[in-house]
Amino acid sequence: MHYKDEPKTLVRGLAILETLSIADASGLKIAQIAARTQISRPTVYRFVSVLLNNGYINEISDTGRYIYNRDKLNQIADFGAESEQFKSVLRKISEKTGDSSFLIRQDNADSLCIHREIGTYPLQVLSIQIDHKQPMGVGAAGLALLSYLPEPEQERILAENEDKLYPYGAISVKKLRLLMKATRERGWSAVGNAAVQGVLGVGVAIADRRGCPRFAISVSSVEARFTVARQKAVVRIIKDEIAALDSYGCIK
Repeated sequence: MHYKDEPKTLVRGLAILETLSIADASGLKIAQIAARTQISRPTVYRFVSVLLNNGYINEISDTGRYIYNRDKLNQIADFGAESEQFKSVLRKISEKTGDSSFLIRQDNADSLCIHREIGTYPLQVLSIQIDHKQPMGVGAAGLALLSYLPEPEQERILAENEDKLYPYGAISVKKLRLLMKATRERGWSAVGNAAVQGVLGVGVAIADRRGCPRFAISVSSVEARFTVARQKAVVRIIKDEIAALDSYGCIK
């Protein structure tokens, strides 16, 4: 393997990932990775922690050995293929509501916007762009998705984001827990004045056939436009459009 010196962070991460990708099924220990990549053990340990947390590698239980997660690339490809199905769904939602709609998925402890559609109402909420990331839970779609993740995953995300939440409307983990509880009770999320002041959004989590949360869709508009009655009407539009897909359903 040949790597240039710059950028060092990316090069080292790729070196470690490639080394694990060509190792056998028994995996490699930190010392073995360090020896094969000529990277110091402390540095290897830090990179392994990042790769592990993001699902690119797996740890073989109680052995101290790590293996390449070949399913990760398939998962990324699956997300791409799956998200294509929702583009027409978002277009219909924005046409019917007149407002901006957003499709998000989980990216570690963040929500990642992977598609956006613009409505016809004169004042559109456009502050969230495609590829925008923010702590999961501070936006309506992220909150909807977070509320239905397995509890251990919820706790990991809340702990990781605890110090990142305040700039988003002075939100806290305690407040986020209350919003998550309300989301599960209602079956959809509502967030106002968090990611963007004067804006309110509603969100619906989407599950695959196994019931696993995969994506979430939100619609956002100026707060004055989003009465409780209109929130419910918009949620119904979102759910009706999702229900038209064969492989997915709303999480109740």
